[in-house]
Amino acid sequence: MDSTQLVQIRKDFYLNIRKRVQSILGAETSELKTYRNTYDKELARRKWQAIDKRHLFARLRSADIVLVGDFHAHKQSTRGFLRIIRKVKSDFVIGLECLRVKDQQSVEQFLEGKISEKDFLRQVAWKKHWSFPWENYKPLFKWAQQHKVKIYALNSDDVKKGLRERDKFSAKRLKEISQKNPKKKIFVQYGDLHLATTHLPKEISKVLPKADKCVIFQSPETLYFKIMEKQKELTTDVVKLSHDLWALNGLPPWVKWQDYLLYLESGHDKKVRVQDIDPTDTVANSIEFLSKSFGISTSLGALSVYSANDDSFFDLLEKVPNRPLKKRLIENIQEGVSFYSPEMESGYLARYSMNHVLRVAAEYLYFQSGGFTKTILDSKKDFLKIIWLEAVVYFCSKVKNPKRKSDTLQDVRIALQKEQFDDRGKEALMLALNQKLSEMQFLSTGKYKVLSEQVLKKYSRRSIETAAQIIGGIMGEKIFAAFHKKMIRLPENKGLIFRNLQLDAFSRVYFESLEMIESWPETFKSKYDKL
Repeated sequence: MDSTQLVQIRKDFYLNIRKRVQSILGAETSELKTYRNTYDKELARRKWQAIDKRHLFARLRSADIVLVGDFHAHKQSTRGFLRIIRKVKSDFVIGLECLRVKDQQSVEQFLEGKISEKDFLRQVAWKKHWSFPWENYKPLFKWAQQHKVKIYALNSDDVKKGLRERDKFSAKRLKEISQKNPKKKIFVQYGDLHLATTHLPKEISKVLPKADKCVIFQSPETLYFKIMEKQKELTTDVVKLSHDLWALNGLPPWVKWQDYLLYLESGHDKKVRVQDIDPTDTVANSIEFLSKSFGISTSLGALSVYSANDDSFFDLLEKVPNRPLKKRLIENIQEGVSFYSPEMESGYLARYSMNHVLRVAAEYLYFQSGGFTKTILDSKKDFLKIIWLEAVVYFCSKVKNPKRKSDTLQDVRIALQKEQFDDRGKEALMLALNQKLSEMQFLSTGKYKVLSEQVLKKYSRRSIETAAQIIGGIMGEKIFAAFHKKMIRLPENKGLIFRNLQLDAFSRVYFESLEMIESWPETFKSKYDKL
């Protein structure tokens, strides 16, 4: 399939997701439509230049106010904001749209540790007045607490104010903050639409005419598609539009909006009844996206997906006669793992998130290809099979979200050296490293040695599966790189990816496949290379 077709598949999927979101939210007001059109037109007419992140940070050194976009329903926006401020050496304060000025005292008490997180959320009425997930913003507040950086509320107390009125209000608020902190920069997180030149930046210029402003959009759709049409989306993370206008190109539009849809469907939006949402449709949309991207036809006849809120799945599980299978599936559920069970011809969606949906979709595609017809029950016996399954799942997720990055072998080594084990644990990282060293030895000698059950016995099942995810991610990155560069083509080379996991001699197949995979390009040395 050529790149033009892939671009169109992604555009069609994006537009379909936008329509589904709009059907839930209702028609846009004329004010919002005009406001959005102004934003889109500005980005459409701007010339763009892919540029090294060093130039962006050089520009930030001279700026007085830095406005960074926010897509409220997606946690990646706050991560992007955090990546920027973590690299800033000079003193600064933070201004947030998500907070009302009337709640400033509660904000300060929370940052100073005088009230708990629970009391803070109650006092600012977070769910009522902002409603977007607190989890998206929590890392920013925790970082500010740890580094004693002050956060200021920017939003109006009057919910009836229109978009332009809110811009004027926030601009005046920023003037107050600037006067209180004359020697400090102000980093602002505000909805991306507000950052169009004639919106919030114009109002700031009226009240602070001498302030040096810099705007950083976050993954604007119009710009992403312009970059994608040039086949530059994988290598373009930072974009310069002008001296004062920049953009982070970190998230595909269809991913951003599907996350918003999943947010609405997961019960956060009270207008949507969870029982009215069919998780089968949600997964089917991703299967259709992947099938079109691969040029294959996939029957949905064996697809039934149940959410964690649906008790009927547990009724089906009770009827499973295979006790080891039932035990394995119950363990997955208890650990919050999403999966597709070939034996039950049913999927389980632990969470309404992009990665969980894609896991079920990828495993269903693997099932339909004939390579995944039985649930892997013994992770210690079938470690290599789990790795390969994880590689396929990661590859499929990368096709949907090409800006995603896995750990690399370098990342694993650095994490062990610095003892930065995060939630994966030292045991899982050590096992992943040992497995990769075993694979490197095979590539140099031609002789493979499978880690024995005796060796794996000292590792917990969770560590084995986490290690498999790490290694599978590394392999999945290479498979995607080969697919993107047309070194492998689908559906012609489907058998190279969707290997038969039921083969008795799968270990031999695994190591033979390694020689091919290692010949494919490695696109980055560390996932932390990005901004």
